[in-house]
Amino acid sequence: EGLGYEFYISDKNRLFVEKLLKEKGIENGEKFVILNPGGNWDPKRWPKENFAELADMLINKFGVKIVITGSGRDVALTNDIKSLMKNKPVVLAGSTNLKELGALMAKSKLVVANDSGPMHIAVSQKVNTIALFGPTKPELTGPYGKGNFAVIFHDIGCEVPCYGFNCGKPRCMGVIKPEDVVKKIEELKFLS
Repeated sequence: EGLGYEFYISDKNRLFVEKLLKEKGIENGEKFVILNPGGNWDPKRWPKENFAELADMLINKFGVKIVITGSGRDVALTNDIKSLMKNKPVVLAGSTNLKELGALMAKSKLVVANDSGPMHIAVSQKVNTIALFGPTKPELTGPYGKGNFAVIFHDIGCEVPCYGFNCGKPRCMGVIKPEDVVKKIEELKFLS
């Protein structure tokens, strides 16, 4: 208890993000959702097909724009998600540093992320955040503090934390369905 985050964003970071969004066709004040599909090891990543399906559902149901973020090494992953979507998202993987990512998240309506550094950055910015957990324990790795966040984790009977790097397609992440995320968004009125 009593844990929280401090992650300071400068005006320079905020201005950079406003300019970047405008270049990509997102006007100031326009509603967008960030999907951050990366994770520092594969078993922690929600399947890219699920991110694509969720993105299309959010566009159709809530009329939001979708921004997909990630580091430079997530570019292929984010482009795969874009190619699986019916609608076209804005892909910004590799376009921001961590502070700029924080500024970007602060402008969004919602961030959906795996258990990862960017998930913690979103929570630090008090943004509505949905954290997807499988092989790691939310009690151990957060999110922490008084943010507007929710964790989706389905216990499938495996030992957690699990470091099964060779798990292939981890069931623990696969059992989380895009509908689960939409239900949680509606429940918490994250996009109202």
